[in-house]
Amino acid sequence: MKKLFWSLILVFTVMSCSSDKDDSSTDNISDQTLTGTVEGKAFTVQGGKAFFRSSTSTEEITIYLTNENFGCNSDIFDYTLTVNTSVPNMVGVYTDVNIVTQDGNNTPFNNLTETIVEITAVSATEISGKMKLNKEGSGAFPESIFEGAFTVSICE
Repeated sequence: MKKLFWSLILVFTVMSCSSDKDDSSTDNISDQTLTGTVEGKAFTVQGGKAFFRSSTSTEEITIYLTNENFGCNSDIFDYTLTVNTSVPNMVGVYTDVNIVTQDGNNTPFNNLTETIVEITAVSATEISGKMKLNKEGSGAFPESIFEGAFTVSICE
């Protein structure tokens, strides 16, 4: 009976140990400017902006990225292609967060898997990070595959 007990303890211990391998590591996200495709169209981030998620809380930041040279003075809906996400207002790595992609003529597409957002710096006026999405295309949905770095202003 003691052997069975210790065998079960050993099996439980081995199964509960975590691996050092981290598949969501941002080590492999490019430090180059965020580039790829958004809804099947070529995309290189040129501008964007960020907002605190609500006027009463600064705990989350919503980030909008575009392939056009827009910033705080532009209307969000002027963008032809957009990538946006909401993350905590702190440096960190966030996996499987919702990254929304949109071609200006189509409905936004929510991407909840195979997404990584790493926030590398946050100040009172701007946010920097890296982002990666791998949504392969199909007959019904165009691909959105991109990765790289971004920095945008935090707007009021």
